Amino acid sequence: MQYNGHKLRHELKYLISYRDYFLLSSRLARFMKRDKNSGDDGYFIRSLYFDDIYDSCYVEKEDGIGRRRKYRIRIYNLDDDVIKFEIKDKFDSYISKSSANITIEQCKKLVVGNFDFMLNSDSKTLRMAFVDARTKLLRPKVIVDYSREVFVGEEGNVRITFDKELRAGIGSFDIFSAKVPTIPAIEDDRLILEVKFDDYLPEQIRELLHPVNRWQTSESKFWRCRKAQNIYYRKDMPYESSLIV
Repeated sequence: MQYNGHKLRHELKYLISYRDYFLLSSRLARFMKRDKNSGDDGYFIRSLYFDDIYDSCYVEKEDGIGRRRKYRIRIYNLDDDVIKFEIKDKFDSYISKSSANITIEQCKKLVVGNFDFMLNSDSKTLRMAFVDARTKLLRPKVIVDYSREVFVGEEGNVRITFDKELRAGIGSFDIFSAKVPTIPAIEDDRLILEVKFDDYLPEQIRELLHPVNRWQTSESKFWRCRKAQNIYYRKDMPYESSLIV
């Protein structure tokens, strides 16, 4: 199946303990390769998520709506060499993702709500985002930080990720700054396991993952960080509009 020219992929999420992480990662290393960008220690991901004036992305997740769309800027290891603008569509347990590279100047424009450069872009992703940004009045909402370790398998086009130390940014949308204050968005003894694949999940991998099936979750990292952010502001800040750019 496809959506907007992109293949739909299965996405399963699990909330697991670090004990199970060490067990699973050692097992997976025998059957799967580490992502070429991951290395033994993984890499750091920072995303800046956008939402509309009604917080529809967040509210729809709260309400359990099966079909949703999210918008984000993503960078790796706080570098500006590769900056991606991404649209992620969710259809229950299926996902479709489209992305386009942007410059640091374009990134700064998006942070202050200027989407004009997208209108005449060669990228279909950016042109589509321009329409959504104008009609829905998209604005940056939360920085999402975590470290990711990745295993990949050719059969089934499987990608298994361990996302650790999930944190939500507070008080700034400066995604290139290492000084952005952040707060925890997940329990200290938990991390997020994601399993993505095309048409099927090979049986041997399914068997390896069997011990964590009972912790399957639908909670996204974006939702967790918005939740942590909202709790923080209700406790310590009177208005979310106190955010600075």
